[in-house]
Amino acid sequence: MPSDAVQYHMRNQVGFLLIDYPPVNVLGASVRAGLARSLETALADESVRVIVIACAGKTFSAGADIGEFDGAMAEPTLQSVFASIEASNKPIVAALHGMALGGGVELALACHYRVATADAKLGLPEITLGLIPGAGGTQRLPRVIGAAAALDMIVSGAPVDAAAALKLGLVDAVVDADLLLGAQRFCEQLIEQGAEPRPTGRRAVEARGFDAAGIALTLSKHSRALKGRTTQQLVVEALTAATQSDFYAGLAIERRIADRSIATTESRALRHLFFAERQVAKVPGVAMDSSKAPIARVAVIGAGTMGSGIATACADAGIAVTLIDSHAEGIERGLASIASNYESSVERGRLTHEEAARRRGRIVDSLDLGAAAEADVVIEAVFEDLALKQSILSKVASLTAASTLLASNTSTLSIAELSRACRDPQRVVGLHFFSPAHVMKLLEIVRAPTVDPAALGRALMLAKQLKKIGVVAGDAFGFIGNKMMLDGYWREAELLMLEGATPEQVDSAMETFGFAMGPARVNDLGGTDVGTKTRIELFKRETRPDPYFVIADALTAMNRLGQKTLAGFYRYRPGERQALPDDEVIGLIAKLAAGRGIAQRSLEASEIVERCLVQLINVGSQVLEARIAMRAADIDVVWVHGYGFPRHLGGPMFHADSLGLKHVLERIEYYGARMKNRNDYWRPAPLLQTLAQQDRSFADWDSERAA
Repeated sequence: MPSDAVQYHMRNQVGFLLIDYPPVNVLGASVRAGLARSLETALADESVRVIVIACAGKTFSAGADIGEFDGAMAEPTLQSVFASIEASNKPIVAALHGMALGGGVELALACHYRVATADAKLGLPEITLGLIPGAGGTQRLPRVIGAAAALDMIVSGAPVDAAAALKLGLVDAVVDADLLLGAQRFCEQLIEQGAEPRPTGRRAVEARGFDAAGIALTLSKHSRALKGRTTQQLVVEALTAATQSDFYAGLAIERRIADRSIATTESRALRHLFFAERQVAKVPGVAMDSSKAPIARVAVIGAGTMGSGIATACADAGIAVTLIDSHAEGIERGLASIASNYESSVERGRLTHEEAARRRGRIVDSLDLGAAAEADVVIEAVFEDLALKQSILSKVASLTAASTLLASNTSTLSIAELSRACRDPQRVVGLHFFSPAHVMKLLEIVRAPTVDPAALGRALMLAKQLKKIGVVAGDAFGFIGNKMMLDGYWREAELLMLEGATPEQVDSAMETFGFAMGPARVNDLGGTDVGTKTRIELFKRETRPDPYFVIADALTAMNRLGQKTLAGFYRYRPGERQALPDDEVIGLIAKLAAGRGIAQRSLEASEIVERCLVQLINVGSQVLEARIAMRAADIDVVWVHGYGFPRHLGGPMFHADSLGLKHVLERIEYYGARMKNRNDYWRPAPLLQTLAQQDRSFADWDSERAA
């Protein structure tokens, strides 16, 4: 009998193998076994002339079970099942709908024919996990669509729709919305034509355009997404085997390359993030209550850059928004910004005029704080001023029901302090959106010690509705990301400048490492005054030893606020964003260094990168030990999605594990000794010391607490 994961039935000489393994029909061990047994049944059934492989539910198969990648795959393997399908003496048709990804496409390629509904999308996203398609994809795909097109499809990782797949020759027909009926009719045509099996492996490879120039052009096309990556070279190697070897030799080569790709640090890092992004929403004692109605109405207070971005994010998610500001001019600017964003989306082809109008229509404005009274969630997004935010939250708390979630879009301020004057302070959370709020996927959800778990669950539900990655953080200065940035990474970048590195040298070193932008350029983009205001609030409650952002604060005092004033760490020409070195800044830094007795010298890029990274890791260890972050993996998600840490390196804590914590500790101790542990700044975090001395990793720390 076939496995429950695969059902078999026959109708009018067509045998149907229906994979039914919710939620996305991954090709795990039970599905593979069910396919193998059901295939045997269909082949033995003399009344069956053609076989169809289809999937139940909303989608075809999302591919292999990623959880099996770190060990030997249980029998039967994907490769052996696909070989049996291809060797069938009866034609086999793959019937695709929804998403067919990775191993799902490789399954379809092993079939002799392929049909799809108009809504189907087919893709090979393995490169996003640092892998090559390892179940025949690099050998069968070029035999179907040509090697050059196969390279483009595999290195992009993006799916193609049914119409594009038909044009490529990846599918043979686009059928009616009733997939099984459409597949039945296609099979009846094959029977009428007396069609034979058409094994993909016997087809010739079209290699036109797959030469040195063509390969270079394709890799250049995807160079931004592949910055710092190496998997694309393995893809080229495997596809080259398809053009130069017979099918079975090519499969063997692909298998060896696939095994190599799984073992790379790049793949381990990307798979680490894949699982970490799905783990962050799991908070002990907190549940997203699915019995509650989805969030339907949000009020956003403050129509500035962040407020208008948050309003847009909510409208994009189908939520009705009331945008509130105390000044009519503020409302006008906010609405103009929202309109501009939608116009840009239409111009780029991301939205139709009609859809943009629908989303814009979900946003209404008001000058009255009372307009927030009926909202399910109220988010204040005014300036980073403790007293102002406290006042607004207190007023809103008195206007709203006890079930309304109240949130502050703060990047550093204490949620406990912000909510102290509120009625029902336990329903107040921090929602730290990242700019631009309607684009960035990360949302730090900050909980004060007294927060109601139901409120936290509601915040996680909002993140899910907004299609953002919600990471829960403890209530401490800067939370997870900004704490590590301000007390670690950016702080060290400024110290390097005081010691003689120019802003351009620091930025170049960190961008070469893999950050999209270096710290000085990011500071200029956001505005140096933003950080200065943050530190003014910080110093009301905490202290930091000098020098602590003395360069940025001096630039703010000079009204060099970054791109908006055409001068910050760099200078800018009107209408341009190119950062131009400025001798005035170099002179300012030299003066600030001399006043502190800091001797300037030449610094190598390697020292710049190492010092910024080990301080980032050291402060990350403090954040983890203080329970500001629940998991090291949470820190990695925050830094990859919020601060541009290179994804293929897995995040700062994964990167630390890759370097080895003993090595990281040794480098911190080295710089501490060299600088005489300036103000205890180079003191190793106790958790880092303990883990390194015990030969453990941050991954071990996470695993022990999850057990």
